[in-house]
Amino acid sequence: MNTKQNFHVIGFLLLLFALFSGSWFLWLLGGLFFFMPAAQSWWTGNMRRWVKLEWTCDQNRVMPETPVHVTVRMHNRSWLPLPATWLRLTLPDHVTVEGADEVRQSHQRTVVRLRMDLPWRQSAERTLILTPHKRGMVWISEIQTESLPLFADETSAIPFPLSFSLLVYPLPLPLPAISLHDSEPDGSRLSRQRRQEDATFQRGVRPYIPGDRLKHINWKATAKTGALATRVFEHTARPDWRIVGHLLPSYEPLQQRHNVTVNERTISCLAALSVLCRKRSLGYDLYMSVKQRGRDHFHQPAGSGKNHHLHVMTQLAQINHFVTTPLAPILRRLEESPSREAILLVTPRLDEGIEEAIGRLLRRGHQVAVLDVSEEQAVLRRYESSRIARERREIAR
Repeated sequence: MNTKQNFHVIGFLLLLFALFSGSWFLWLLGGLFFFMPAAQSWWTGNMRRWVKLEWTCDQNRVMPETPVHVTVRMHNRSWLPLPATWLRLTLPDHVTVEGADEVRQSHQRTVVRLRMDLPWRQSAERTLILTPHKRGMVWISEIQTESLPLFADETSAIPFPLSFSLLVYPLPLPLPAISLHDSEPDGSRLSRQRRQEDATFQRGVRPYIPGDRLKHINWKATAKTGALATRVFEHTARPDWRIVGHLLPSYEPLQQRHNVTVNERTISCLAALSVLCRKRSLGYDLYMSVKQRGRDHFHQPAGSGKNHHLHVMTQLAQINHFVTTPLAPILRRLEESPSREAILLVTPRLDEGIEEAIGRLLRRGHQVAVLDVSEEQAVLRRYESSRIARERREIAR
């Protein structure tokens, strides 16, 4: 039996003796043994009405190895003191914690315990330093509170809801030295085959042609002439990149191979490319061979601004327990594009199927560069096509 049941047994015996003896003292003592468990249950159920918990941090989006300072405050609004109140929370095992009273590892989780001594009608404050070492999301949905137990060592945990999330971006992988004029997959000069329009600069209008986009219609010119007119933009020599990330299955049973480390290197390389495009103001589409919201692959539309970069980094940080898909459908979709695309493929494995897909892309006039991340140091290779043969050159190592 636990302590609460022992209290009930003692109270029952005292009330039984009081019934036969008629002693008021035994009546009061037996009622006290029944009253104490009831009071404990009532206080446990209503503790969250008078005790409040606050959680504040200095930043919510960080890179790995960045310390995050967290302030925990508890407010006691009741007239009862709460000495030796413990707060218990769990974090992923890759997060190190400083400033706690107890930190231990259990079932691939970091268990943290804090002691808070709360006088009546006052508050207490503690400061923690959280340091994540891997990308991903750090969630805390509730904190368990253990107050000073009434029945010996039988503590009762009271959950306090908490909404806290820490987004850890992937650490960019060091890229080989890339020179814009000789190794950019999108080219550096304007040609008839790669004529693309920059919507930033308008150079005139022309009559509407079926198939033109509605957002490019010039409504002022249409109202003046009485016929639909389409805006004409300046040509640009910097089309958007098509960055394709090839993620392998986490485990391949036939080869008995784990690909977690290789996939993390691929994601870090994609993050490094996003940073590079952000610094050089280059637009790009991002494709990844993982399922997304019912689609066969992940696709982030083209963009080049700060918001686009943050959205891509957020998506890369949140990729976890993904379901991989074949790379061939993505390359086939790019192959069927009517315009000449600039494709940068990030892959840890160049097999015959990928080589054949690259050959078809080159024959259709696309420019292809491959960033091989099979080793610790990434290698950038550029594929070029000619009428006689296809030549592959190693650009950087």
